[in-house]
Amino acid sequence: MKKTFKSLLPGIIITAICFVVSIVFVLIVEGTKMLTANLIWIAVAVLLIWLIGIFLLTKNIKRKVRFVIGCVLAIILVLLELFGAYYVGTGASTLNKITTPNIEYAEIGIYVRKNDKAKVIDDIKEYTFGVLETLDRDATNLAVKKLNGELGVKIATANFSGITEQMNALITDKSVGAVIVNKSFLELLSETEEHRDDLEKIREIYSVKIKNNSSTGVQAPPPDQDTFSVYISGIDCHGSVSRRSRSDVNIIATVNTKTGQVLLLSTPRDYFVPLSISNGVPDKLTHAGIYGINVSKDTLAMLYETDIDYYFRVNFDGFKGIIDALGGVTVQSQYAFSAGGTKFVKGENTLNGTQALAFSRERYSFAGGDRQRGKNQMAVIQGVLNKAMSPALLKNYNELLNSIKGSFETNVPYETIADLVKKQLKDGTKWNVASYSVDGTGASMKPYSMSMRAYVMIPDEITVEHAKMLIEQVKDGQVPQP
Repeated sequence: MKKTFKSLLPGIIITAICFVVSIVFVLIVEGTKMLTANLIWIAVAVLLIWLIGIFLLTKNIKRKVRFVIGCVLAIILVLLELFGAYYVGTGASTLNKITTPNIEYAEIGIYVRKNDKAKVIDDIKEYTFGVLETLDRDATNLAVKKLNGELGVKIATANFSGITEQMNALITDKSVGAVIVNKSFLELLSETEEHRDDLEKIREIYSVKIKNNSSTGVQAPPPDQDTFSVYISGIDCHGSVSRRSRSDVNIIATVNTKTGQVLLLSTPRDYFVPLSISNGVPDKLTHAGIYGINVSKDTLAMLYETDIDYYFRVNFDGFKGIIDALGGVTVQSQYAFSAGGTKFVKGENTLNGTQALAFSRERYSFAGGDRQRGKNQMAVIQGVLNKAMSPALLKNYNELLNSIKGSFETNVPYETIADLVKKQLKDGTKWNVASYSVDGTGASMKPYSMSMRAYVMIPDEITVEHAKMLIEQVKDGQVPQP
């Protein structure tokens, strides 16, 4: 009896170890909420058969060949499960992070003239500081409050209606010694020929981050129906994706999970529309991003008279990283042109991250300008979707996850994404992706966020109405007809 038990004991121990590892693996996979019950049970059945086989092969240590084969199978099983648990766990952890968006912040800078003798913030506490009178005033007030505490004095301020007046007061009139301004507003100077060189005439002496607690720190609730809309925003900056900045990519993806219909609707960055915070005063759509992702999302919801449930936001670094991690993407170009040191041909182009970014940002090569840029951006998104739905995604799985950390985020709940994956595995839905871009007419107008005229695009209401119809077609289960 003792001899029999001794010969059984190694097999029992090996099988028990494999059994425990298998339980942990199944719990991790089930915890992702991405697999259907049928797939889970199939995995459990396969593991049980494997475990039974291991036990039968290792139950008698005296049968050395069978015992060694059983040990090899046990090692392979454990390694596969550890490898799978690591990949699944890493994916779930990363997905949890990007679906729990950080609170947005405005980066406020304090600037003096470039030749000012001041070296540190304490050197300018007696200066008069120029501030914007109404634009983004909440963030300015918080920055002033923090500055007062830092310096131990109440600083003197002078109000200005816009960024160009601020710059004139600092650089030309010298009626103020410094300015306090959201750094994203400085980007607006590039839109006016008269002030394009102002950034070379000033110097940052202090910077502070002001959190926008009303914006993005929470997830949106899942929709109750099979359709939902996502605002895709590509922000005009490097570094943290949580920094408020102009949005150069403005695409609404309307999705019907029941019919497999997707509509990508692009709106030009210079579209001249009222912002959700501007009390009816029109502004460039791209400027909405300065006030936060929700302002951009709500502005588009107003324009198209539709609900937008979620947002995806990515910056330049994340955009390039995602495409490089995918191993490049194939996009269709309507025109041959050059941008960013790359020549793009009419038709099919295989692009890396840097090339795809140049392809997406170029507008001066086209008679349609920003209209064509929007179409090119949707072509890149189509290329990403095609690659992401292919088995090739698994080859660069880890690289893809690493690429989106810190430069990509969304308020789509983890559970919603998991349900979509589960549904795709169950139904094998074939998606039909249609795209449309609204049009407009170029003009020179004074936007809400600026105090002087700049190029804008006056909306073509016929195309806007057509876009509304397309959104409703997708929601109603029809095939959109761009």
